Amino acid sequence: MTAIYTPEVWYFLVMLATFVGLAIIKIPISVSLMFSALAGSIAFGEFFPLRHLVEGGFGYIDTILVIGSAMIFMESIKVSGLLDTIAGNMTIAFHKKPTFLLVLMTFFIMIAGMITGSSTATVLTTGAIAFPVLKTLGLSKRRAGSIIAMSGIYGMIAPPINLPAMIIGQGVDMPYIGFTNPLLLMTFPLAIVTSLIIGVRQVKPVDLQEFVRTREREPIKGFAVYLPLIIMVILMVLENVSWGFSLGLPLIFMISAIVASFTGARGNLFKISLSAVQNSLGILSILIGVGMFIQIMTLNGGRGLIVGFLNGLPQGALL
Repeated sequence: MTAIYTPEVWYFLVMLATFVGLAIIKIPISVSLMFSALAGSIAFGEFFPLRHLVEGGFGYIDTILVIGSAMIFMESIKVSGLLDTIAGNMTIAFHKKPTFLLVLMTFFIMIAGMITGSSTATVLTTGAIAFPVLKTLGLSKRRAGSIIAMSGIYGMIAPPINLPAMIIGQGVDMPYIGFTNPLLLMTFPLAIVTSLIIGVRQVKPVDLQEFVRTREREPIKGFAVYLPLIIMVILMVLENVSWGFSLGLPLIFMISAIVASFTGARGNLFKISLSAVQNSLGILSILIGVGMFIQIMTLNGGRGLIVGFLNGLPQGALL
């Protein structure tokens, strides 16, 4: 019972109550986290610990760089026409096999979430491109939207980029290694089952003439348009072999984005980057807020109290 009355418990409760209160009145999550951290520092006796707030804000800088560069890459291949080309070619190739095409489009939608770790990015990029194809397959707007939403969630969870796992791993000083196979098993079978449950009763063969007529962009012919994706895959594979080759995901995404700006439809890389960063500000600002929140919990002892409490549990309960 004495642990309940320790100061660290009250610091944590102040932070939690501040966050919940601000979230209830519709203050953005990132701002709520920042003010919650500030409330925890004031309760601790530190009015405005600028160093800790800045240090906490940069706590997830590697994750922020991965998301930002991945968003730039996705926007680049969208502008270059690669995503439209892939979706169009898949539809043309499998227009007589609607169930198989439905599953393929589910995987196609997931790609953006797998690369960026963001379900929002999935809806804005591959989801927007896949929607007309799902409609052409005979799905209603509601069912097509449901498949895009669920595929966005599965893509966010699937490897290689899983933000919750990366954040948790960084919080407990655990490297983000060995997650690929478990995350694949958790997502791809469920994605197949979900898409079939939602859409298999409505799908029908695609009217190819109608599909081609309603296409906003013609599929781009030639090998060059696929270069950004090929380069990204090659560099990612080299990143995981034991040859000492390591560029890091942010640089891999940026190299691929630069290549995309010169293949397919030409795009202005600066404008593409600006648009991508604006679209990802929501998740990036949340990461900064989470970093501040955890840093202040470390400062006032709340984090240590929780870790100590968990370590004191019996092994069965701890698991």
